[in-house]
Order: sequence, then structure tokens, then C-alpha cells
Amino acid sequence: MMDKAFWRSIALNHFQLPADYSVEQLTPELLSLLGDPDPELRDYYIYSTLENWIQEGLYTHTQLRSMVMQLAENMRYDLGKQGDDMVLLRSFSALTLSDILKYDNSHPFLARSEVHGILEQAISYLVGEQDLRGYVTGKGWLHALAHAGDLLGVLARNRHLGDTELKRMMAALAERVTLPTDYGYMTLEEERLALVVIATLTRDILSPTFWSWWGRQMSQVEERMHWENTVRFAQPPDINAYHNTKLFLHALFFQLTITGYKMRGVPELVETIRQTLNRLDPGFFSADVIKILDPDIHTEDLA
Repeated sequence: MMDKAFWRSIALNHFQLPADYSVEQLTPELLSLLGDPDPELRDYYIYSTLENWIQEGLYTHTQLRSMVMQLAENMRYDLGKQGDDMVLLRSFSALTLSDILKYDNSHPFLARSEVHGILEQAISYLVGEQDLRGYVTGKGWLHALAHAGDLLGVLARNRHLGDTELKRMMAALAERVTLPTDYGYMTLEEERLALVVIATLTRDILSPTFWSWWGRQMSQVEERMHWENTVRFAQPPDINAYHNTKLFLHALFFQLTITGYKMRGVPELVETIRQTLNRLDPGFFSADVIKILDPDIHTEDLA
């Protein structure tokens, strides 16, 4: 087992492979340390070394396939549990898997069946991960949900994913965002997940009709969280689902509009998000709401 100084020396040497070692020798230990609770070791030395070696092409296709299997197994380990350090292994395995997919997108080697298998693992992880903590003092970024989003965003651009697979991915994303949960988005999870939608839009495969339908799926939260349903609003998992959905829709709306994306389906999606937010926040997106504050104000004065 190599000590921290060894891995630091590799990072400080621009991630060059040490002369007396091979990737075959060092990779098993790198993979085992992806879940280390030391954030400096994990983020800057272990994960970053794997990321650089993958992108620099130091691994053969056979070695990368073996890593895919190990990383997928890591993502299933103790999936569903909360509050312990195993989330780090799952989270950073998902992030490392996204690097392999990124390499495959620019240097194709994975077969269609292999990418579809990874998609199934990614969806299972996205929906099944229950430890959604973002940053923990002393352990750094756990960010499981953000890393799941990173993986799906890279998958969305893969040549082997077509209409059916992208729709499945988008359905899983809507399910994840609207799920009751003990965790409210606090560390930009909604922004990272919104990028999955942007990546999917860039493929120009899904129709504007689909995007109109998909955006409306978020309003299912409103059915559970009507303002008069005070029992629901007393339950943290339900209120978190409500706020997470709104945050996600806000993030996606502004990513689509501020950047001025012109992809097919964007106008329909933006309009559907607007309508969905109106349902989730009835009255707050109307000029008439100002009359609650000052009944003497006329709507035409606000134009």
C-alpha cells in the first residue's frame, strides 16, 4: 500500500506514471482509494490521477472494460444506506466512470450493449442513491447526486444512445428530482442535474412534443403538495421534494434562457417550465400579485 506522499508526488509531477511502475500495478489501489475519507488524497491525488491517466490513453481497451465492471460494482455497494463513508466510493466511482465514457465519446471503443449496460447502472444509481449530502467538513465533497448527473450528462452525448434510451434517462431524472427525500438541494445539485437536460437537447433527437410532455412531469409534485394539504407540508421529505423540484426548474429555465440556446425543443421546454412553475407557485408569477401588497396599484401601471 502506497502512502499519501507517493500519490502526491505523482500529482506534483503532472500525473506522469512513475518510471518503476505500471498502470497494472497501481490501478487496483487507485480504485480502492476512491472512497477514502481524506478529501485531499481522494480528490487531488487519487481521482485526479485516474482522470488524467484515462484521458491520456494510458489504459488499453481491455483495462478500461475491467475498470467499468469494478466501478459499476462500487456504485452498487451499500446503495440505499445513508450517513456513512461508503457514499464516497459510490460517488467517486460514478465520477470516474464518467471519465471513461468521456474517453469513449472521443475515442470510440465500447460496444452498444456495453454502453446500454452502463446506462442501466447509472439510472439505478441516480434513483437509488439515498445519501445526498453535498459537502461534509473533514471529508470534503460527497456530491453523489452531482456525480450521478455528471455521468448521465456524458452518457447523453454517446453515439449508442438513441430516442428510446434518452427518453428513459429523462424519465429517471424527473423521477429523481421529484422524489421525497430527507435532503434539500444546497450545493448546486440542481444546476448539475439541469446540465443533463442541456446535454440531451444537444443531441437533437427528442421532439419538441416530448419536451413539452416531459416538463409537465415535474408538476406531479403539486398534486402531492397542494397548499391546502398542511399534513404534507409538515413532512420534511415531501417539502424537500417540492423545493428541489422548484430549484431544478429554476436552474434549467435560466440555463436555457440566459445562455440563449437555440436547440430544437428549447422554446417548448421553456414554455412548459413556465407553466409548471405557475402550477407549483400559484399567483406568484402574475403582475396581479402586487395588489396583495398595495391594492391601489393598477396592473397597467406596471407595464
